[in-house]
Amino acid sequence: MKEALKLGAILFLITGICVGLLGTVNQITRPIIEANNLKTEQDSMKQLLSEADTFTQIDAISDTLIKKVFVAKASRNVVGYILNVEPKGYGGAISVLIGLDQNKAVKGVKILSHSETPGFGANAEKPSFIDQYIGKQGTIKVTKTSPKEDEIQAITGATITSAAITDGVNAAIAFVAEHQNEWGSVQ
Repeated sequence: MKEALKLGAILFLITGICVGLLGTVNQITRPIIEANNLKTEQDSMKQLLSEADTFTQIDAISDTLIKKVFVAKASRNVVGYILNVEPKGYGGAISVLIGLDQNKAVKGVKILSHSETPGFGANAEKPSFIDQYIGKQGTIKVTKTSPKEDEIQAITGATITSAAITDGVNAAIAFVAEHQNEWGSVQ
C-alpha cells in the first residue's frame, strides 16, 4: 500500500511538472500564433480585394454564420467588404473569407480552414470550384448539372460541402445588402 502511494505521488508530481511546462509553452507561443493568424488573414483579404489599402473591422455582429466583417477602403473610399463566415459542412465548420465589391458582387472566395473529406470536400479549395463564385450577385444555387447564371456546379461527391460554402456566400451577400448603408461612415 505504501509503495502504491509513493508511485501515485511521483506520478502526480510528474504530471504537475508537465502541465506547468505546457502552460509555459502556451504562454510563449500564443502571441506568435495570433500574429501569424492575423497576418494570414490580412494577406488573404488583400488577395480578395487587391485594390483596398485598409480593412476596418465592424464590431457587434449578430449573425450565427458571419464571424467577422471588414469594410475595405482605398484612399478613404469604400471599395468593398470582406466577411469571414463559418457554415457547417460535412466534416464540421468551414472557415471562409468572402470578398464583395460595393455592388455585392463576389470578388473572391478563400477557404481558410476545413475538416472536409480528402479527395471530395477538400476539393472546394481548388480554383475550378471556388472561381465559380466570382462575379455572382444575389442568391446563388447549387446544381449537379451545368450551371446557369445564378448557379454553381457542386463538387462531385461533395454536395454538402458545396451547399455549405454557397450558404456562406449567400449569407455574406444578404448581410452586406442589409447593413451596407450603416458602414459608410466607418473610419
